[in-house]
Amino acid sequence: MVSYKWVAKRRNYKEEELANRSLRTPNDRLPHPLLSSTYKEINPKTKPISPKKKILLAYSDPLSRALEGSDPLSQFVSKDEVEGPELYSPASNQKDSVSQEWLRHRTSILGKFTTSEKLSITSSFLQGGEKLVVKQQINDKIKHRLQQLDEFEEHVSEHKGLSRDDYVSRITQISHELHQAWALDQRVKALKIVIQCSKLLLETHPFAFYPSKFALITDILDNFGRMVFERIAEKGDIRLVDHQLPKYFKPEHVSEGARETCRNWMYKIASVRELLPRIYVEMAVLKSYSFLENTDFSANLIRLSRAIRGVGNPLVAAYARAYLMRIGLEQFTQDRSFVIENVRDLFLSYNQLYSNSVRTELTVFRTELADYLSLFSPAYDWIFQTLANTGQHDGLDAIWRQSFNQPEPGLLWLSLLSQFPSDFVLPRCLELALHITTTPSTGVSSQQLMVMMGQVLSSNLASSSESKPGKMLNVIWPYLSRKEDAESYLQCIEAWMPYLLRHWRVKEVHVIINDIVHHFRPKAQAHHVSQLNNIVHALIRTDQIDYQSLFTTDPLMGLLDVYPEGQSRAEAAKILLQQFLIDYDRPLSHPLMVDHLLSIARILHDTLNATSVEDEKRQISELAIALIDRVDFGRDFQQMLSFYGDARAAFTNLDPVLAHLVQAINRLSSRTRQLIQEHNERTGHFVRACGAFAYITIPAISCPMIRFRLYLLSSQVALANECLGQADACLEGAINLVTEFSPTQEQWIMASLSNLLSTLLVQPDTPDQNRLHHLRRLLRNARTFSINHTMHRLRSTIYLQAIRLLSAYLQPDYIYHVANVESNDRLYLGDDEFRSEAVDYCSQLLTELLNDINQLGNENQHRKQASLCLDLFSLLIESADLDAEPSLSQLAAQLYHLARKHNQWDADYASQWARGLPARQSDSFLSVSLLDLLILFSPYPCVRCLSAMNRVPSQSEIDELRTAFILMDQDRDGRITALEVQSMLQQLGINLREDIVLNLVRQASQSGSTLMNETEFFQWVKRIQALRPPPEQTSGSSADEEAGLDLVAAFRVFDRDKNGFITKDELRLAMELIDESMTEQGLNDLIKMADVDKDGRINYEEFAKMLL
Repeated sequence: MVSYKWVAKRRNYKEEELANRSLRTPNDRLPHPLLSSTYKEINPKTKPISPKKKILLAYSDPLSRALEGSDPLSQFVSKDEVEGPELYSPASNQKDSVSQEWLRHRTSILGKFTTSEKLSITSSFLQGGEKLVVKQQINDKIKHRLQQLDEFEEHVSEHKGLSRDDYVSRITQISHELHQAWALDQRVKALKIVIQCSKLLLETHPFAFYPSKFALITDILDNFGRMVFERIAEKGDIRLVDHQLPKYFKPEHVSEGARETCRNWMYKIASVRELLPRIYVEMAVLKSYSFLENTDFSANLIRLSRAIRGVGNPLVAAYARAYLMRIGLEQFTQDRSFVIENVRDLFLSYNQLYSNSVRTELTVFRTELADYLSLFSPAYDWIFQTLANTGQHDGLDAIWRQSFNQPEPGLLWLSLLSQFPSDFVLPRCLELALHITTTPSTGVSSQQLMVMMGQVLSSNLASSSESKPGKMLNVIWPYLSRKEDAESYLQCIEAWMPYLLRHWRVKEVHVIINDIVHHFRPKAQAHHVSQLNNIVHALIRTDQIDYQSLFTTDPLMGLLDVYPEGQSRAEAAKILLQQFLIDYDRPLSHPLMVDHLLSIARILHDTLNATSVEDEKRQISELAIALIDRVDFGRDFQQMLSFYGDARAAFTNLDPVLAHLVQAINRLSSRTRQLIQEHNERTGHFVRACGAFAYITIPAISCPMIRFRLYLLSSQVALANECLGQADACLEGAINLVTEFSPTQEQWIMASLSNLLSTLLVQPDTPDQNRLHHLRRLLRNARTFSINHTMHRLRSTIYLQAIRLLSAYLQPDYIYHVANVESNDRLYLGDDEFRSEAVDYCSQLLTELLNDINQLGNENQHRKQASLCLDLFSLLIESADLDAEPSLSQLAAQLYHLARKHNQWDADYASQWARGLPARQSDSFLSVSLLDLLILFSPYPCVRCLSAMNRVPSQSEIDELRTAFILMDQDRDGRITALEVQSMLQQLGINLREDIVLNLVRQASQSGSTLMNETEFFQWVKRIQALRPPPEQTSGSSADEEAGLDLVAAFRVFDRDKNGFITKDELRLAMELIDESMTEQGLNDLIKMADVDKDGRINYEEFAKMLL
C-alpha cells in the first residue's frame, strides 16, 4: 500500500473560533479531544443530601405506605366518603361510626387474645360430638311457647379438644346454619341457634380466649338481630335504607301485622329460661322495638343493665355490659342516662374481681390475677370509651372520683387514662401519680399505670391542660430511676421519654441517657432492642434537641455501646444519623461532633459483609456521603484533609464513598489553587498530599471505569496545581486500565479516551521517558482491547483522535495551556526531531487506518467502510495541509469517492462538510471546475445552441455531476435556484451580481423559469464538454494539457463569431460578468500582453499554450 507523509495544517485557533467553522468530528456525541474538559466534580461542592421529605422516602420501607390510604382503593373509598351524596340521616352516620369503631376493637381483640389450650363447644346444630342428656323442667304457663324449642334439646352434643382454629371453624358452621334456617323460614330453629350461642358465653375457661369468644358469638347475635329487624320491616312494607329505617319513619306507619310479629318475637325471647341467653338475645333484637309505639329505649337499656347484675361471673357480666353499651349507642337514643347507670352498676360489681371465689377459681386453673384482670381491659375500654363520648364532664368527674374509693382501682385507672379525653385526664395526672407512687396495688402493678400515664402525657405534649410539669417530674423521675428490674424500667422510660425530653434541659437529658446506660450495662438483651430504638427515636426527634450538645458528649455513644453487637446496633446508628442529616442543615465544624458522627457512621459500615445486599450498601453509602459533604472546616484545609483520611479508613468497603472522597479531595486541592495564585512551599506540600491521597485511594475501588475517571480527574487537578509527577502517575494509572474496560460501554470508552487525549496535549513529557510515551502506551492498550473484544470501530476512532492530537502537537502554539506548566510546545521548542517523530507517528496511524478501510472493503462491510472514509476525509480537510502535500489531497478525493461508491454513505454528513470546504480544495474531488461553471452559465445564445457530444458519460462522471448538483441544492427539493447557485459560486470564489445569476439560471432552464432540475443541469454540462476539442485532436493526457483544453473551452464562450479570436469588446463583456469591470487602459494592457501577433485580437489557443 502507498504510504503518505503527514503534513499538519497550521491553524489559527482564534480565527477558527471567531469564524465558527469547526468541522464535524467522527462522532457527534463525543467531545473534541483537543477541547478543554471541565468536570463537574471540580465545581464548588453541592449538597447531595436531599430535602427532608426526600430522605424520609429514600430510607422508608417501600411497602409501608401501601396501607396508609394512598392505594387506589382507599382513595376511591375516601373520594366516595367526601363527595358522595347524603343518603343517610345523622343517626345513620353515628351508627356507622360505632360499627367501624367496634370493627377495629374486635380486630384487636381477636389478634391479642388467643390460647393454645383445648376448647369445647356445645350445640345441637353441629354434626358429631358427644351426646348430652338435658333435663327439662318446663313451667306449664310457658309450655306452649317453648314446646317447639324443646325439640332441639334432645340432640345436644359436645365437641371437645378443639384448637382455636377448629373452634372458629365450628362457630362459622353455626353461623351458616343460622342463615340457612332463616332462608328456609325456620324461625324457631334460628332462635334456638342464637340461644345456644349465648349459652357459650357462660363458659369462661380457658380465660385467655374469652374476649375472642365474645367477639365471635356477638357476630352471630348481630346477624340474628338484623334478620329479625328486616323480617318485621318486610311484614310492614317498610323500605329500609342500608338496613336502616327511613329518616322520617314513625311507629304509627307500621301495620298491625308487623307489630304482632314483633311482639311474638319479644314474647319468645322473654320465655327463655336462662338469664344470660335471654339478656343477649333481647339485646340483639333491641332494635326491633322501633316498630312498637311508645317504646322507651333508655328504660329498656337500664332494665337490661340491672338484669346483668344477676350474672354472677364478673368477667361474663363485664362483656355483657360492653355489648349493651354498643347496642345502646346504635339505637341513637338522645337520653344517655343508661350509660351512667351501666357504669354505676359496673362499679357495684367491681369488687367481685378480687373476691375469694374468683381467687379460688384462678388457683384451680393456675392463672395469675394480673393475667385474669387483663381480660377485662377490652370490655372496660369500650364501656369507658362510650361514657367519654357522651361529652358530660360532670359525669366523667363523678366516675373518676368514685374510682378512688375502690380498694383496688388499678384496672379502672388503666381504662380511664386511655379512654377519657386528654383535656380531662391531663390536669388530674399529678394527683393520680402521687396516689400510684404511694399506694401499693394488687393485680394491676404501679408500673402498668405509670406506663399508661406516660403514654398519655407523651402523646399530648402540645396540650396546655397539663400545667405542672415540674412537680410531675419530681414525682416521676425518682420512681423511674429507682427501678432495678430492667424490663420494668425499660417499659416505663420508653413511655415517659418524650415527656421528659420536652420538659427537661440539656443537662438533664444527659442524666436520662446515663441512667439508661447504667441500667443496661454492659449489654442489653436482644429483646430490649425495639424499645431502645423507640427511646432513640424519641431522643432524636424532640423539638428541643440540641445536636451539638448531644453529639459532643459521651452519653450518646455510651447508649450505643449498650446495644448488642451487630445489626441491632447498626439500626440505632442509622436512626441517629438519618434524622440528624434531615434536621441539621448547617455545616459541621466542631471536631468532636464530627468525630462522634463519623463513629456512628462507622458502626453502619462495620455491619457489611459478603452477604449484604446491594440496596443496603447503597443506603449506607448515601448516608456516609451526605455526612462527608456536611463537614466543612472553612479555610482550615489541613483539618479537612485529616477528616477525609479518617473517613477513608472508616468506609473501606464502600466504593461510592471512596470515589466521593477522591472527588472531595480534588475539590479541596482546586480550592487551594483558587485561593493561592502561586504556590509557596507550604501549599505545595499540601496539594501534593491531596494528590497522594487520591492516588492511593483509587486502587481500592473495584470498578475499572470509575477508577479510570478518577485517575483522569486527579491528573487534571494535579496538573493545574503544577504537580507534574503526580499528574504523570495518575495518567499512567488511567492508561493501564484501558484493557480492563467493559466492552458493552463503547460510547463511554470513546468519550473517556478522547478526554484523556485532550489532557495529554498539555501534559509535558517526562524527561526520563521516550517522547510521546503516554500516547504510545494508550494506543497500544486501545489496540489490544479492540482486538480482544473485536471493536475495530473503537480503535479507528481513537486513531483519528490521536492524529488530531499529534497535529495539535505540531502547532507552534497550542490551543490551550495550564498556567505555570510548560507543555511540549515549550519543552520541544525548535526540536526538529520531535516534529519529525510526531509526523512519522501520524503517517503510521494513517497507514493503519487505510488498512482498516481496505479490510472493511474486502469483508463487504460497505457502510462501515463509507463511515470511516468520511471520518478520515474530514480529518484530512481539517488537520492536514493539502496544498503542501498533493498526495494527501489526492487521498482525500479518493476517500470521498470511495465513501459514496456503494451508495451507503452519510449524505448529510458529506454535505455539511462540503458547505464548509474552502474553494481551493474543490477541484480535488469534483470534475466540474471553475471554468466549467463559468461556461455553464454563459449568456451567449451560440453556446446554448451547441449540440451535445455523442460520447456517453461514464458512471463516475455522472456521480460527480450529481454530487455537484446536490451541493448546490441546499434545501433538497430537487431543483436549484438563483440564490443556491450564487451561494455555490461564492464558495468557489466567484462573485456575480444577483441579476446576472438570475439570468443565467433562466437561460439554463428549458422552461425559462428561475429553477433548474438535475436533468437540465446534466444536459448543460454535456454542452459545455462539447466546447472542448474532441479526443482525437489532443496529443496527450497530461494535467497541463487538460488545463489547456479547459482554457480553450472558456475562451470559446466569448468568441462570438467563432473565428478563434477574442476582441476587446468581447473581453470587456466577460470581465463585467464576473464583476471585474476594467478601465479602458486596463483592457488595452491585457490585450497588449495577450496579443501575440499585434493585430488587436487574442488568439486564445496560442495564448493558452503560452500561459501553460
